[in-house]
Amino acid sequence: MSHSRLILLPTDGSPTADAASYFAESIARAEHSSILVMTIVEPAITAGIEDLDVTDVLVESKQDLAEREAYRLRTLGIPAEPLTVTSGSAHEAILRVADERDVSLIVMGTHGRSALARAILGSVADRVVRQAKVPVVLVPLAVEGS
Repeated sequence: MSHSRLILLPTDGSPTADAASYFAESIARAEHSSILVMTIVEPAITAGIEDLDVTDVLVESKQDLAEREAYRLRTLGIPAEPLTVTSGSAHEAILRVADERDVSLIVMGTHGRSALARAILGSVADRVVRQAKVPVVLVPLAVEGS
């Protein structure tokens, strides 16, 4: 049996991340691929010091998000597993996981929830596109429902 292709789906639970998830789902279904649902926790820093309690809460909520999305995909018959990463900047974490897990495609939304998140995630998407060794599909919010 041939090795199933693996799609990396970084998500933050935003509407564009959801749009990317539906896109990844249709690719996975067409190609019989599996999906690695990835969430990223950047440490909660308060006054220059990591607030471990806040970081723990963030980790838990991001793990829940990844697990819920992986579960949703599995209920549709798509092999999916959750992964929460807590080290490095978002684009570095995405690129590292793509390498380590030998993914064949990265599918991600172009923007986060807020204007700041949009600016940050926009630059994350930009860096991933420029540095990834595999194809990257960026899904804008407009894809949803069309």
